[in-house]
Amino acid sequence: MRVGDVCTRSVVHCTKNTSALEAAKLMRDGHIGNVVIVDERDGRTEPIGVVTDRDIVVQLVAKEVDPVDIMVTDLMARELFVALENEDIHEAIQRMRYRGVRRLPVVDRQGSLVGVIALDDLLEYIADEFTGIARISSRGRHAERKRRV
Repeated sequence: MRVGDVCTRSVVHCTKNTSALEAAKLMRDGHIGNVVIVDERDGRTEPIGVVTDRDIVVQLVAKEVDPVDIMVTDLMARELFVALENEDIHEAIQRMRYRGVRRLPVVDRQGSLVGVIALDDLLEYIADEFTGIARISSRGRHAERKRRV
């Protein structure tokens, strides 16, 4: 299975000139836990960072910093980890585990943003796989009964 088959294609994103408050509103309105920060380059939307709800809480709210005065670029990690849409899902899982992140922007071969793969997407994928595995036994019993009649 490829990352592009599992990722969420509708991505909430903003530019580096977006305030932390606006990013928080985007997350609230989208019922999501992160916003991808992008740059427009040569007609492409390229991810340059990610800001999470946790970033805003830990770095701003807990320190009583006004989110209006802080830009998303001040909160985002300097190193961005991404997944390629055509890579195997297991490679993305390994990268997420190794880097300790719950979400990865997904890019195409040119580096344009095409989606986000999140822990929730992976759990849904794995749950579907387990359901398929669980049905093997019942299908086996059913097939055996048909053969023996």
